[in-house]
Amino acid sequence: MTTLDDLLDYIFEGQQPPFYPEFEDWVRDSRRYRAFATTYRDKIRAKLRNIRDEDSLNDLRAELETAALLLRDKQFALEYEKHAAAKQRSPDFTVTYKTHTPFNVEVRRIRSLELGDDDGVAYSSKLMTVLCDKVGQTAPGIINLLWLVADDRMGEDDLLQAVTALRQLAERKDEEFFTRRGFKNSADFLKQYRQLSGIVIPQSGEDILWLNPIARHAVPTGIVAALHRLDTG
Repeated sequence: MTTLDDLLDYIFEGQQPPFYPEFEDWVRDSRRYRAFATTYRDKIRAKLRNIRDEDSLNDLRAELETAALLLRDKQFALEYEKHAAAKQRSPDFTVTYKTHTPFNVEVRRIRSLELGDDDGVAYSSKLMTVLCDKVGQTAPGIINLLWLVADDRMGEDDLLQAVTALRQLAERKDEEFFTRRGFKNSADFLKQYRQLSGIVIPQSGEDILWLNPIARHAVPTGIVAALHRLDTG
């Protein structure tokens, strides 16, 4: 048995969930991903043990696929749930660009049933709720990227409609909208909204990268260029 086979057997404990072949390809094809999987083998194994349904399994797959994509760029170094020990909501990945510029990446899988098949207005409203939840998780003092993995293809127009509507509601001081979603008021939302530097939606042939024009910490051009270079096809 090879060292790689030992690693796979340790993480999956002899089981082969649906994304096992993909994970096997990731560790076989990339030395960097293999090093990542080795470093965080106990964490990944524990997550697999705690999974109770298909949705949770697909959520984990989204995280692990995101790591595989980011590690394609040698300028990115990844830490997985770096602040999890603090027992508070924290990003999935802390990424360091060129050894000197850290940024957070929070992965959020958007399930087909979550947004439904309603008309565009209802779709946008549901996406706004997803974004509100994740805006509340951003950390101060650092670049924060939200990485959305959609079960169904999501258009750039869908995202722009949602982020524009959220900002307009906050600027109009629609307090009830934001208090119902866990914020103290619209000003509290805007404060945290400015901590969101951008949103990435990886899609084959047409990645979407939205940069928050009022972000407190803008994404440097080098990181933007690196994200655009990632091959998600």
